[in-house]
Amino acid sequence: MGNLLAVSTKRLTKAFDGKEIIHGCNMTVEKGTVYGFVGKNGAGKTTVFKMLLGLLRPTMGEATVLGMDSVRDRSEILRHTGSLIETPIFYEHLSAADNLKIHLAYMGIENTDLENVLTLVGLANIGTQPVSTFSLGMRQRLGIARALVHKPELLILDEPINGLDPVGIIEMRELFHTLVRQENYTILLSSHILSEVEQIADRIGVIVDGTVIQEISPAEIKEKHPAGIEDYFIKVTNGGKANE
Repeated sequence: MGNLLAVSTKRLTKAFDGKEIIHGCNMTVEKGTVYGFVGKNGAGKTTVFKMLLGLLRPTMGEATVLGMDSVRDRSEILRHTGSLIETPIFYEHLSAADNLKIHLAYMGIENTDLENVLTLVGLANIGTQPVSTFSLGMRQRLGIARALVHKPELLILDEPINGLDPVGIIEMRELFHTLVRQENYTILLSSHILSEVEQIADRIGVIVDGTVIQEISPAEIKEKHPAGIEDYFIKVTNGGKANE
């Protein structure tokens, strides 16, 4: 079973100044799927992502990413994953392509088709335009391009459609589906746009107060909650029973 999982956590716990932010968190993400990670602001989504990437060390428990331990194998995990965590930071005076070149140099990778990657995320033909002139949506697209450019096995994306207009959201949805279905990527993403998560995810994990309380498919949500995913989310995050 383990070789079928891209991500697995067991009793994952993180405390800051003696206060547990994440506690006893168990989650599983199957390879070749899109996993939607949802929860209220402050529920712990970004903290979990940072522990998976080895950017934070768990206080207790363990996280396995692509068969590797998040603490012991941090460097290898970063080589095989692409991520967008919080607001992406770039070299403002450089172009999108130059920012990607710097990232690839840092990763020790050469000969990647940068224009193809920029086209995939909707940033074709922007030439030498400096990132300082980019809109929020363009910056988000570039952040996704940077996560993709070294051709990782797993994408961990924190609010990837933040700042995108409706057309951009549709384009990203189509891109994510293409990456999973045709390129065999695995995508773990968070979003506050529940309707979009419902459309794109194969499985949804709900985190409440630092614990994943349920992993469920969109089909199961539709079956058990005819009123829709928002009704389900409100019930389960407010302490109600998800099967009501």
